Amino acid sequence: MTKRECVLSALAHKKTYPVPWQLDMGDEIAARLGRDLGAGFDAGSHLSQERNETFTALCGDSFEDMFGVVWNKEQEGDFGIVVDYILQEPEFGDYKFPVPDEALIREKCARLETHKDTFRMYIIGFSLFERAWTLRSMEELLVDFLVNQEFAHELLERITLYNLAVVDIAAQYDIDCIFFGDDWGQQKGLIMGPDLWREFIKPYLRRMYARVKSHGMYVAQHSCGDVSDIFPDLVELGMDIYNTFQPEVYDVEQMKALYGDKVTFYGGVSTQRLLPEGTPEEVEEETRRMLRLMGNGGGYICAPTHAMPNDIPTENVLAFLRAVQNQSEAH
Repeated sequence: MTKRECVLSALAHKKTYPVPWQLDMGDEIAARLGRDLGAGFDAGSHLSQERNETFTALCGDSFEDMFGVVWNKEQEGDFGIVVDYILQEPEFGDYKFPVPDEALIREKCARLETHKDTFRMYIIGFSLFERAWTLRSMEELLVDFLVNQEFAHELLERITLYNLAVVDIAAQYDIDCIFFGDDWGQQKGLIMGPDLWREFIKPYLRRMYARVKSHGMYVAQHSCGDVSDIFPDLVELGMDIYNTFQPEVYDVEQMKALYGDKVTFYGGVSTQRLLPEGTPEEVEEETRRMLRLMGNGGGYICAPTHAMPNDIPTENVLAFLRAVQNQSEAH
């Protein structure tokens, strides 16, 4: 089977050999591996991905995203910290929402569709709740959910319209999946609780998922943290792939038993503890355990629980790769 066929088999919840896998890395560790292993290093992952986010360099460590939000990236990490929130009050004033950069999206999608051997994902990060709080601040947005509800719904509506336009452009290319990134979880439970999630997030998610499905593509959803309270809702909406699937948060065996025939789990190898703190032997052993447990009957893409940050030793990255690259048919 090609790498793409392996992923499609896993999505069909069939026993799949090898279990598909992905080496997700942050920019810093990717650069380090390029230095350590050679610029032509190719892990052989089963997924190809392009991100919708764009950032324009300002000065120093400051960058502006396509919604006009300024980020400081002085500290190591994926995106940095929001410098100032645009919507200081529960009103839009003269703020104008962006329209998708169609030319850039088409360039990324055209590049993505050339990877025909792999399962191709177009990632819309900060897709709803996160996009809203980067404009408003998380504290104020949560208050809005309680006291400025009309404004909160209008904010989420406008973000949704932007996302739907992006989906419609991406769907014109030979791409398999739209991946929505939107953190809702804490180490225990949802940031806003299940009731507010169902009131303010679910209706817009329903429309986004439905638009993706109408184009014949799969839906992947990322959320860090514990979102088990609303997992039945995500299944109802038609989520195909769930990422990031943290073993510190979930009972992985229980989640496999409850949802393994409905959802493909993507992740499972801890970037919180195992990869930065474990020995190479522990990393390899635990990765093989996840391949056996979660890969049983399909429905699994083995990967770090998040893009690997720079605190993970090269030896542990290589241990993960040994486990996924040298699978036996019995896993």
